[in-house]
Amino acid sequence: MEFDEMKRIWDAQNNQPLYVLDEKALHNRIQAKMNGALHFASINEWFSIFVYLGAGGLLLGLNSFKSGANIFMYLESAWMFATVLYVVVSRIRRIKASRRFDRSIHGDLDHAISLAAYQVRLSRIMCWNVLPMGTIMIFSGWEVGKLFKASAVILISVALAFYVGRKGDRVNKRRKRELEVLKEKLETGD
Repeated sequence: MEFDEMKRIWDAQNNQPLYVLDEKALHNRIQAKMNGALHFASINEWFSIFVYLGAGGLLLGLNSFKSGANIFMYLESAWMFATVLYVVVSRIRRIKASRRFDRSIHGDLDHAISLAAYQVRLSRIMCWNVLPMGTIMIFSGWEVGKLFKASAVILISVALAFYVGRKGDRVNKRRKRELEVLKEKLETGD
């Protein structure tokens, strides 16, 4: 039996074409990806806020009660608080921007792509944020005269944080690209 003949039999029996897009399943899949991206973005934001707020507060507290206050520790603390402020403002903007997407397949897909782009941007900024923080910490170690020990620890910490940040950046780029490919396929009908 030829393929075209089988397709005609299938179409006649089921009153639907053999190749049909299950829109409900596709929409559920897109919503699952969007909800996963929302969850991941929220966890990433809250983690960054708590870590930078805690570390900045700890540095500020330790430096305040120490007899020889280190100006670079105050600068590091201020940098961490500025990072928290940036993440909070970014979170508020992300939440406000999420209201502009309609709840259709295309709207949810655009929302998921927007979230993936946000994650790429945030992970890239957090990754590169490690460099000025490491530089400030090296100057802090230089000021207190413990440059070699402090620099070694800071260098290892910065390198590790940068490596992890770049890995996260690649994962976020891949997710974004997968969503863009899906959108292209839906728009072209392939």
